[in-house]
Amino acid sequence: MSDSANLRPHGTTVVARVSAFGVVVPIRASDDLREPVLDAWRDALTDDEPTTDPVDADGLDVASVLHHLSPAVTTRAIDAMAGELVMLHAAALADPISGRTAVLVAASGTGKTTASVTLGETFAYLTDETAAITRDGVVMPYRKPLSIIDGSHVKKQIAPSALGLRSTELVGRLAALLVIERDPDHEGTPVVELLDTVDAIAAIAPQSSYLPSMDKPLHRLAELIHLVGGAHHVTYAESADLEPLLARLLAAAP
Repeated sequence: MSDSANLRPHGTTVVARVSAFGVVVPIRASDDLREPVLDAWRDALTDDEPTTDPVDADGLDVASVLHHLSPAVTTRAIDAMAGELVMLHAAALADPISGRTAVLVAASGTGKTTASVTLGETFAYLTDETAAITRDGVVMPYRKPLSIIDGSHVKKQIAPSALGLRSTELVGRLAALLVIERDPDHEGTPVVELLDTVDAIAAIAPQSSYLPSMDKPLHRLAELIHLVGGAHHVTYAESADLEPLLARLLAAAP
């Protein structure tokens, strides 16, 4: 396929249905985009009936199509769940044996995907973009492709399984809520600080979607913070440094 070919959706059909934290989003594309879309989204595919309108895959080349498709699917799913789930800009990684899950909250472009790639070989990858959490602490999976910088002006979209990331069929249960801050100059082990509830809400609320649409939104955040015994701020240098911390936090409760 020529990189200069216009791949806008003329004569498109639904080529895939993907599951994003319980929302089934159809992806509509032309036949020549079917295989790239299926390959990138293979870990999120479902046979369930759609629950939203289709998202169109279009662009000037395959790379840009996949680059723009990922946020389009995410946005469609977030819009569908507005006011129902707490949705945080976060990575979510689970113990593959127990399902206990750590949610790593951070702003876009500050380390969530890198942490997911690094830690997802040990812990099960649930998402690197939006952690959607029910009132009782279930972390809904969204095994979207990961956006990897490879020197191009668009990020390459790679399926979690293609990167060797683990999966689990267990229900993810929130066990740790971390606000992560990468500091390349930080030395030694990560610095972990337990946040007061007010400070935790102040740190987490800006990294949420549709929070004001919820009934008593700050109470909902406080409930989740209390559910895990408090949120922590973590300063670290490299994602691999977080592995012992997550292992300890996700160890089965006595």
